[in-house]
Amino acid sequence: MKNKKRTVVIAIAVIILSLISLKINFPDLTFPVINNYTTDPPAPSSNGSPYKLYYEKLSSVEKQAYNMILDKIYDMPDKILVPDVDEESLDNVFRALLYDNPDLFFIGRKCSVTAELWNDFFSVEYIIDKSEYEKQKAEIDAVCDSIIAGLTDIDNQWQTELEIHNWIVDHCNYKIEDKEYVYSSVYGSLVNNVAACEGYSKAAKLLLDRVGIENAVISGQASSSRQSGGSHMWNVVNVNGSWYHLDCTWDDPLTDKGSSVRLYTYFNVSDEVISKNHSDFSIDVSCTSNSENYYSATGLVYSDYGRVNEADLASKIASQYRAGERQIQISFSNEKSYYAAHKQLIEEYRLSAILSGKKATDGKSLVKKLKGYYDDDELFTLTLIFE
Repeated sequence: MKNKKRTVVIAIAVIILSLISLKINFPDLTFPVINNYTTDPPAPSSNGSPYKLYYEKLSSVEKQAYNMILDKIYDMPDKILVPDVDEESLDNVFRALLYDNPDLFFIGRKCSVTAELWNDFFSVEYIIDKSEYEKQKAEIDAVCDSIIAGLTDIDNQWQTELEIHNWIVDHCNYKIEDKEYVYSSVYGSLVNNVAACEGYSKAAKLLLDRVGIENAVISGQASSSRQSGGSHMWNVVNVNGSWYHLDCTWDDPLTDKGSSVRLYTYFNVSDEVISKNHSDFSIDVSCTSNSENYYSATGLVYSDYGRVNEADLASKIASQYRAGERQIQISFSNEKSYYAAHKQLIEEYRLSAILSGKKATDGKSLVKKLKGYYDDDELFTLTLIFE
């Protein structure tokens, strides 16, 4: 690519020198030379996401290329004028564009920069045409508007994030398909309700963007005894002044019987916690707080468990049920407390006993509303499923 440009420039230089040697006069020619960029870092484009963490990691010339592409790409032109960028810089810019802006669902994964005389032009693969893009964008906007309209308290960042997490987990079904970009897009997750981890995380980003919660997608590797390993994508979210990891995909597992369960295991966790089964990720924020973690915020975590905890647990389950939760997850800090709780609540049937005194909103005992449970001896969680 760059060798081609050098060849063109050298050929032109030879011609000009020949003309000079012959003393032939020719008029001044003005070209829109963009490669004379400034070294001052430009402000981010107003298009796309309001939160562009990957843009901030780029060099000055890469930022300029990023902005020039983002300012034009929604019109889906054949080519976009950009500064002179090498292959590595092009990779940086393109990755930043895709990670920062989930509304670029209409472009594929192939791009190039070609030289034409003094200028470089960016080209990209469009996976749908302009009319289909407008149709899909309207469908995405309608879903987003409906979700946001249903939020109970948009000024409460934690509650808003939780409700967005719950909508994605409840509505999206996991599927991965090679070369089918829709499963990695917000259209797949929000409209079709079928997506891979990239679709889950980009849906979270788009919705969090629209409610004013700073966030970014993050990629790495993930594996556990219950989840297959490989490349993975999730989010980091800035809630009430601190950064946390949020993994909607891994909070949407299937039970052994194939039914979906909504978990909160990866709702606002620290670097230390996520690193137990997520690796090779890097982003310029640190997630060190636990204050907005789901279990910390709801109090549904026990470092020790015994009969003395039964009244507290029953009250918290009832409170969650009255708040509209139908899949209530309890976490235990260690193996000892988990197995103590499991023995008493499940094996010795104490769960029925402690719920029998708690009433649902229709006056019936919560025991009659309990459909089943999902226990996880790896994550030390117990999820109660109510009707």
